[in-house]
Amino acid sequence: MNKTPVFIKLILAVILVLGVVLVNQPPMATAELAKQEEPTNLVHIDVTYDPGTKTYSVGGFSAEELRQAGAPQFEDSVWQVLSLLNNATLKIHDDLIDVYTDDNRLLSIAWDGPSREILLSLVNAYIELGEIDMERAEAWLDKADIEISLRKTKELSEPLQIALATLVQVKVADDGALSVEGFPTGMSLTPETLALVDAANVENLKLCWNKGVIDLQVNGQMLPQATLYQGGLNVLDKAFGLNLGDLTAIFGSSFGAGLVVGDADPLTGECVP
Repeated sequence: MNKTPVFIKLILAVILVLGVVLVNQPPMATAELAKQEEPTNLVHIDVTYDPGTKTYSVGGFSAEELRQAGAPQFEDSVWQVLSLLNNATLKIHDDLIDVYTDDNRLLSIAWDGPSREILLSLVNAYIELGEIDMERAEAWLDKADIEISLRKTKELSEPLQIALATLVQVKVADDGALSVEGFPTGMSLTPETLALVDAANVENLKLCWNKGVIDLQVNGQMLPQATLYQGGLNVLDKAFGLNLGDLTAIFGSSFGAGLVVGDADPLTGECVP
């Protein structure tokens, strides 16, 4: 079973229910959603692999969990290459992409605006990525700190590290279809949920998640701050068979989302803990 979409649906349901129930509550002092001068979008992904068993682990998810989620299996030729390396790291920071193999720097590539456009055109020639809003992409990449590490070991990979200041743009179409940053997700809100949103006249939501602390705005109105606890959620997971999986990475992360309904303009801005 793919556990990630289930969790995403749960979070969206929590957001929408909070918005419907609390939309008429008076605003309270909470952590502000404001634009930082230098927002940082940090994503660190650890990957471990074992050429002997031809299995791999990503971001704290085991090989079995990845298999159930439909993760791809690699060809023998890929495993042969991986078996020759002890570790490899890709770092994207400032205006550079750095590649390391066995703890030694192998390659540095310029990563400024023009370089990104050239790289995108090359990739798009082989993989059709669709239309990409380059201005929006620059907002994400200008202050990005991305690291992907590969390690040859039987150990489970380290949990994902995610700290995104820039709001992720989410759109709910009139038929309930969900898209993220302009890309369709294949997921939709149920007719019942859409009816609740319409009844409450919800036009937009701003959510900031910081390791369980939730700051939420509905139609520009700040709602009371809420805190979700991993231990309690684990109890509900077992009691109701939600199949949420290991939530350690989620509760160790911070990110924000701006959700709009219908043809409203996308929400922009950053989350400030």
